[in-house]
Amino acid sequence: MNPISLKASSGLNIQQIKDGLTFQHQADAAISQANPVSGTLYEVLPATENVRIISILARIDWETTQPEIWVKITIDGTVILHYSVAAVSAIAQAVLRSYAVDEAWQPLAPLGGEEANRPAFIYEGRNVKVEAYVVWAVTQPTPLVCRVKWAKR
Repeated sequence: MNPISLKASSGLNIQQIKDGLTFQHQADAAISQANPVSGTLYEVLPATENVRIISILARIDWETTQPEIWVKITIDGTVILHYSVAAVSAIAQAVLRSYAVDEAWQPLAPLGGEEANRPAFIYEGRNVKVEAYVVWAVTQPTPLVCRVKWAKR
């Protein structure tokens, strides 16, 4: 039974209703994909209901060819791509929302103080999925790392 369903016969008490309306933090969803293949999507957070995304960080180590890092977020069927076309090796890139660009094409940016001014969460939806991938000319033996901090109700 859905904890938010308010039926006279359900017998729900006030605490059950509050619990059903409150986002509860979950263990981080994370990957460390060794030898990522260019253009291959790697699932970080499988499609999950009633999700609030608190933060997303992605990182790739590289030596030969500078890759692009992409994070694909699907929220209620709408795709939003966050990307960094000049990813610095071994520097975490954060999903940030920019109001100056199209909502479907958003930046990934190296961490550097702006996270202190970020909102309490960046996205939420009834059905949310997060995937990550890299694009590069030469596949290198290095991990693609992506971590999602999230909550669920």
